[in-house]
Amino acid sequence: MIIKGVTHPVPTEYAKRIYDEGKDVFVCKPYLGRVSPGDKFVIYESHGAKAYTGWADIVSIQKMPKRKIISEYGERLMLTEDEFRDYSRDRKEMTIIEFKNFEKFRAPVKPKRFISIGGKYIREDEYKMVEENRG
Repeated sequence: MIIKGVTHPVPTEYAKRIYDEGKDVFVCKPYLGRVSPGDKFVIYESHGAKAYTGWADIVSIQKMPKRKIISEYGERLMLTEDEFRDYSRDRKEMTIIEFKNFEKFRAPVKPKRFISIGGKYIREDEYKMVEENRG
């Protein structure tokens, strides 16, 4: 089955930074690198809706040294600098997903299965389900 995107759980307070503040760089520990520019980054709101609540086009996904992430993306990160330092404390590298054209769904879309903290690929069948139910 063809991979059409990737999703990661995002706490509601951080998801709101995408919706309300235009943040466009997600940072995480796991690396799900079998996506390409133009594939979708799907927001799974892990605390509030417990559903997919929006998506965007991936510009890039890459592992980077954490020092470089702050200097290169700074204010665009979903996390504040202090939150980032705390989250990345024991790691030399982190994964960033840079995205554009964010679209918040009119209706949350419940995934078929639980989304683990490591995230998951969105395959063609799930992509179609999200596309048809996003309102």
